Parts: sequence; C-alpha cells; structure tokens
Amino acid sequence: MEITARLVCLSLALALGACSSGGDEQAFPRPTSFDGEVLRIAIPRADGRTEQFSSLRDEWYSWSWFPFMPNHSGRRWTMGKTGRDGVSIAYALVSWDNDDPTDYLSAGFWMRFDGARTTRRLDPADAEIVPFVDGPELDARVPPELPVSGTASYAGSAGGVYRYRRPGAEPLAEEFAATMTLQADFAAGTVAGCIGCVGDIALEREHLYTILGWRRGDAAVEHPPTGYEIRFAPAAIGGTGGFADASVAVTHPDRAIVRSDGSWSGRFSGRPAGDGTPQLAAGHASAAFAEADGGEGSFDSIFTALHPTLQPPPPEEPRPGS
Repeated sequence: MEITARLVCLSLALALGACSSGGDEQAFPRPTSFDGEVLRIAIPRADGRTEQFSSLRDEWYSWSWFPFMPNHSGRRWTMGKTGRDGVSIAYALVSWDNDDPTDYLSAGFWMRFDGARTTRRLDPADAEIVPFVDGPELDARVPPELPVSGTASYAGSAGGVYRYRRPGAEPLAEEFAATMTLQADFAAGTVAGCIGCVGDIALEREHLYTILGWRRGDAAVEHPPTGYEIRFAPAAIGGTGGFADASVAVTHPDRAIVRSDGSWSGRFSGRPAGDGTPQLAAGHASAAFAEADGGEGSFDSIFTALHPTLQPPPPEEPRPGS
C-alpha cells in the first residue's frame, strides 16, 4: 500500500474549493456549525455516508487554547464514537469573537480507525484522515471583494500528519507544524504558497499525541521532516475567493527526490484588512514524494495564513544583562 493511500482528500469536507481541481463556484455544505456553546461537525466519508459529531453528545474531553485572532477566545474539543466496525474521532480547535461567539473559526481533522476494538494506543498510521478548516468568513456564499490589482503577502501556521517509510521498514506517522506563506497577485488573479520556506518543518506533539493518548515525549525520529520545502505553484483565484491546484514540488537540500506531487485548496476570507485585501486565507495542502534510495513520504495539513496586520508582533529581543 502506498504511503499516501490512507490520506483522503474529500472536497465536500472542506467547502474551500475542490480538493482536486476547480469547483470554486459550487457552494458545498460547510463542515461545522457553532452557536457560541455547542460545536457540530459533519464530515463526508469515502463510503458516501456523513459522520456527525456534537460537542454536547460526543465530547471525550475539552480544554482551552490561545487563539491568534484579536478579541477571540479559544477552546479545543476531542469528540469520539465507538461502534462495532471501528472508532471515529473528531478533533477541533475553535476560536470565537468575544462580542459575537457565533463569529468563529474552526480547524481540525476527522480520523477513522476501521476495525479498532479499543480507544487505547490508536496509531495514526492506520487511520483515514480528513482535515477541515471552516468559519462564517470562509463561506462561499459570502465571497470577498477581491482587489483588481496589487499584491499581498500572508503568513501563518500549517500542521498535520507527516508520514515516511523506508523500503522494508514500518511506516512512520508523526504530527508536524510549520510556517505557511502565501503570495497573492490580484492583478494576475493567482496565489502561490510554500510550507517550510520560512523556518523549518518540525515535529509537533501537541494534538495527535494528546487525543490518542500517546506519550513519546522527546523520543527521536529516524527520518524527521526537517529540511523539506513544499512549494505550491500559482493557483487561480475564483470568483468566490476559492483556489485549488495540483502543481506541487517537494525539495530537500540533502535528499535526492525523484518524484513529488500533491494538491492544495483554500479560500480567502470574506472580510478585508485595512488595505482592502482579505484578512486571511485558509485551506488544505497535501504533498507526496519519492526518493532515490526508495524512501517515500507525504505531508497532509491544514493551514491558516494571516494578513500582516493580524500577525502577532515578533518576540522582543532580550536586553543586555537581563
């Protein structure tokens, strides 16, 4: 089985333009709703069914987190279902406007473990995973008024699942985090992106390890994601602010990569920053690669990239003698 076979890209799950190609003008159902108290998630499955979760009914545990948006509060939920045929888990980070909690942003992923008979020691290498990013300002029915000229740069976070397998070895599955950068050219009507071009792609053991009950601490990984860069070629921005493309290149300064491919899709916010450009963009990005020595790897992530006016200030340099 190829290392990317368990990572499923479902366009209906994201409502951010199609995962594969085009589809911007179609108004897909949004995957989440939040009334200020209860979070609901609806994820289309590969078998045609829809998996539904409610934080009121299906919560396993919940705790706070620190959101990046000003005047927002944040919380994360882990929800789960167990059945005769396996285990399904939904993990979501939600931030909401303190003045209007129904104005929110959510991001997370659904994981399906077919045949699992316990919730202990679930391995993400065995899971079908569907990421999602959502919120009222990413609704295709309320599109942004995009500028007809000029450019804009965005930067934010990307995170998800990194997988790697050497010939004859067991596959590795780890969580990763990195900086996502976007360059929008509104005159050309395109946006390009990169994961790992600013900073490095690093292991992140805050989300998957927590919800699956893993306790690896700082255990070393034989083939970490450090050094890889994932570049997404310019994608056309559609009339409702969505974009999607399948031109992806993975590079590494010390590894001979003989093949790489993937896709990305996203949507610009319907709310403008002070200069009239959208205040953020969010979506899903995936890439797979093969190396000359037979190694294979993949990255599957969600991302949120912010306009410079929303980005937090850089940390202050320590003063001499402090």
